[in-house]
Amino acid sequence: MLGPPAVDEREERRPDEMSDAPIDNRRAELASRLLVALLAGLFLLGLLGFVVAVLDADEDEGVPAPPSLPVSSLPAEVGLSSGTLVIQEPPRILVAMADPAASETDPTTEPAAPDPTLEPAAPDPTDLTDPTDPDDPCAAEPSDAEGAADPAAAGAADLTAASVAQVMPVVPVARYWSDRDGLARRDIARALENGELPGFRRIVVEDSIREALAETLGLDIHPEVQGGDAEAVSRVIRTGGLGLLAAADLAPSMRPLAVDGRTLVGNDRVRSAEAWPLTVTQERPDGRTWDQSRTWVLVAGGDSFTDRGVYDTVVRRGKGVDYPFDGGTARVTGHGCCDPVFNDNVVPRYELTGNKGRVRRLFKDAELAIANHEMPVTDAWGFHSSGLRFSGKPELTEIFTRAGIDWMSLANNHIKDYDTEGIRDSRRILRRYGIASGGAGVDLDQARRISYLEVGKAGDSGAATLAIIPCVGVVPFSWAGPDDSGGTPCLDRYLVPDIKEAGRKADVVLVFPHWGVEYTRLPMPSQRKHAARWVKAGADLVLGGHSHVAGAIEDIDGVPVLYSLGNLIFDQHWSTNTMESMLVQATFQGETLVSLELMPYIIHDTSQPNLLDPATGEGKSLREQVRAASSDWLDW
Repeated sequence: MLGPPAVDEREERRPDEMSDAPIDNRRAELASRLLVALLAGLFLLGLLGFVVAVLDADEDEGVPAPPSLPVSSLPAEVGLSSGTLVIQEPPRILVAMADPAASETDPTTEPAAPDPTLEPAAPDPTDLTDPTDPDDPCAAEPSDAEGAADPAAAGAADLTAASVAQVMPVVPVARYWSDRDGLARRDIARALENGELPGFRRIVVEDSIREALAETLGLDIHPEVQGGDAEAVSRVIRTGGLGLLAAADLAPSMRPLAVDGRTLVGNDRVRSAEAWPLTVTQERPDGRTWDQSRTWVLVAGGDSFTDRGVYDTVVRRGKGVDYPFDGGTARVTGHGCCDPVFNDNVVPRYELTGNKGRVRRLFKDAELAIANHEMPVTDAWGFHSSGLRFSGKPELTEIFTRAGIDWMSLANNHIKDYDTEGIRDSRRILRRYGIASGGAGVDLDQARRISYLEVGKAGDSGAATLAIIPCVGVVPFSWAGPDDSGGTPCLDRYLVPDIKEAGRKADVVLVFPHWGVEYTRLPMPSQRKHAARWVKAGADLVLGGHSHVAGAIEDIDGVPVLYSLGNLIFDQHWSTNTMESMLVQATFQGETLVSLELMPYIIHDTSQPNLLDPATGEGKSLREQVRAASSDWLDW
């Protein structure tokens, strides 16, 4: 570092003293000037060398690394207190929650810090898009290395996995919208020998299992049977072909078929790879494995409440708290006029076909079961025979507990129907009945607390952590603020950092938004924009609600976005679209979503879903309507 500039003695003398200065002083002055010039030259030479070295280093390294995110903009930790809730029937999951003693009045858990650049201070309630951020709010990644894996260790793990032969299930797959349920092993063998199978245009076998599969079945595969990688299999089945691939390459865009009546996914899956009728022994170069003990299922339903028509059926007509989930199967026999409310809509005519309790078993048999709680449940409840203000009698929460519901969202436009006290009561009462909840609170901090649900027991090979982030994107009055109760707003400045935070703590991140336009299957452009941002931030699945009808589906970089699940336990029996919806049965292999099944149903008696056959009649028609609504964004 250079010192202070040299002082010129002439500047400190009076003008009349200059002529009296001795000659020796002038020589000393000249020597000082030469010394300063020499030092300045040496400094410039050193600076030039430093610049050259930097340029050489950048050239050696290629493209420089992007700048780290400033520490001040990193999301804060979403802490969890020591409270733990054990779900009943039997202990399928452990739900990490805030301390009940502190959560209702003085929330101490800090949510992920909002990034003020992601959303304007006063968002447009009709469009949640951020006009101040025309680029991408998800572009900047956290600069910390929390949870970062050692690349060398990861590589060693892959080599170890690749070097060990394993039993790999071979799964027949069809296009996502196929009506096929399964095949017999002997029919698969015959198709491979002959090169064709009725009902399928072509047959394709994944290259990695082709030789082993032929050996397992004791046959020569016909030359007409195509080969390729998993992507090639996906392309063939989308045009009506049949694919055979390793289970480790399953994706939600495929429909996995049963073999000899056994299925690898869903609640009724086999419990070990050895129990699957078609396996090979395989050493995979990519190290990917399949461990059937790590397979788990999430069942999700849509809008639910216990007021209005549901209360009338369960309480006033004496059907009881088990009635809503006692539904089995049904068949639509036709449509006619008129509905019982407006007296001008065509509604379905149907008959129940038995299998009482099948819907309840679907929820109870899943490792996790969730739905939207479209009302506050409060001690100050009141029955509403009509209208748009809802509340639930606390004792009727048994409807959901006895069905095995593990978690319910409070982030919806009705959660403030009974103001702050209704939100506080809802959190407390649901917890009392063994149901975890999230998405609403007495203020924004409490509303934004992320729900972490544990599948299995910590330390087991099959254990996994699911993070759920609910939000509400309609009716800004229902949104929580720093000093206001309500639901978490579906604003990117909250959702993006929360998703990133959840991704560092959980195996799977689910976003559960309440958004869109009622009674339409199509999403708004702003919904699609938000979904893309959430996926880029790390969401693994998006399941929406609010429209009261089954909505369109979009695939964003391999992540399914279901814009609306429709009604579940709800009384809108005045139109076909509001009476018919779909359950989602999502199967995961550890942290990977491998199957996504849509299960259509019709709501009977204003309160009871009954499953429809997805391959015929009204069930098939509903799936086709969802498929048509999704056609611009989904190539499944």
